Amino acid sequence: MANQHKISRRVFLSLSVIPTVLQGSPLVDLERGIGLFSNLERAPNWKNSDQINLLNDPEPDLDASAQLNFNQSENIVINNGFELGLVNSNTRQEMSFQFPTNYRLTNREVSGLNSFLKDWRTDEIRNIDTVVLNDFLKVCSLCAVKNQILNVNVHSGFRSKETNEYLRKRSYKVAKNSMHILGKAIDFSIPEIGSRSLAKIVRANTQGGVGSYQNFVHLDSGPKRHWS
Repeated sequence: MANQHKISRRVFLSLSVIPTVLQGSPLVDLERGIGLFSNLERAPNWKNSDQINLLNDPEPDLDASAQLNFNQSENIVINNGFELGLVNSNTRQEMSFQFPTNYRLTNREVSGLNSFLKDWRTDEIRNIDTVVLNDFLKVCSLCAVKNQILNVNVHSGFRSKETNEYLRKRSYKVAKNSMHILGKAIDFSIPEIGSRSLAKIVRANTQGGVGSYQNFVHLDSGPKRHWS
């Protein structure tokens, strides 16, 4: 009976530690770039939970006079053929492509990307600006190695106003008018390439905003600027 009492007590103490461990864990695994609540069956109700410690994306707010163009009619073209594997670091959803050279994405493929880049907290989908999609895929193609699949972790795409306000209340320096709200930004990382090196590639081959962080890069189709 004494042994049973000790075992029960150990189990009880172990369970009591779990909330503390979760509260101290980041939304994105800083080593692997994987979402803490990747398994949706285990994910808490984000609206009612204080256990999510958010990974910050202190994107600077644009000046009110900044001119933003939306280019939904622009074709999305892959100039250099490559293989791409995308993983949503929050939901673990995966998408894969085999792009031949000078390939134009179909409407179905663009729709699939819009769904993949949805606000995973609210399930809201918005058409992502084709400029940022073109830039994102261009950067991916430049990072790809011939005859090898390029694996890319996507940490954030479209962000609803509801989600953005949630992040602003619980995180640090989240932009009030984030480019994510407009469907004009993507946060991503490539396991084989450090974020500083990746940011250099992005800055050299795009005309929008580039934010360089410890574990990912922010790319948007706004005015040309950069921060870290």
